Amino acid sequence: MGKIIISSDNHIDVNRLEREMILDQQAQYLIDQKVDVYLMAGDWYNYFEKTLRFAEDLQDMIGPKTIVRFLAGNHEMGHGITFDELEQDLSPLYFHNKSLKLGDLTLIGNNGWYDYSFAQGPQKEQVSQFKNGFYYDGLIKQPMSDFERTTLSLNQIQQHLAATSVDQKVLMVQHFVPHNLDLSYPAKFPKWQMINGVMGSQRYVDLYRTDARIQQIIYGHAHLNLPMRQIRAGKYYNVSVGYRRAKAIEWTETTFFENWVKKLYQNR
Repeated sequence: MGKIIISSDNHIDVNRLEREMILDQQAQYLIDQKVDVYLMAGDWYNYFEKTLRFAEDLQDMIGPKTIVRFLAGNHEMGHGITFDELEQDLSPLYFHNKSLKLGDLTLIGNNGWYDYSFAQGPQKEQVSQFKNGFYYDGLIKQPMSDFERTTLSLNQIQQHLAATSVDQKVLMVQHFVPHNLDLSYPAKFPKWQMINGVMGSQRYVDLYRTDARIQQIIYGHAHLNLPMRQIRAGKYYNVSVGYRRAKAIEWTETTFFENWVKKLYQNR
């Protein structure tokens, strides 16, 4: 098994970071650490094309010894890309609805989605209204409901699991949140209890805990700084870097690079 590292929610544009500097830093780290696979689990830019170009440039800089792959988060989905395009094999680097075998380990990638199952509180029935009226994801057009889109995602994952040998270990990578045990439900803020509905879906963890082959689940979307959580055989890692701006300082380190390194999933 090779060395794998995974990151999410770098938000290069929102954090007003210098693209070339971040490319140089990440490329040098991947080379120095002799990384075999680097997975970008979504939310690099507010445009799919920019994230694709970042991944392509990074791959060119480090060469073929390291495999670079990426998923689309909701921020990539908001501009310049359609639902149908997101479900296509747009690039060899685009890892949605794909798998990669590394010895006795199979990596399965899926963008994921949400179905409001994490919503709680007196306003929990207002998630759809919030999403379409005030949330960034109101920009994202789709030909089905959020519940149906999550079902599509789950079906894709199940197809990859069915095609994976019973003696393989599985590492699952997605953008959206697969369980709600680390989400915050503040009693004094019913709106935030409701907003958790666009974080992910309970149906992901319900699926993963039935398959002992799935030993690591890596995700982002919710900008949390919390330790690994184990649910049955699965170890869940949130690798989101998050924002550092006036109204939202989510980094725990001084610089982006330090925070990126600290939040990385590394299998060894």
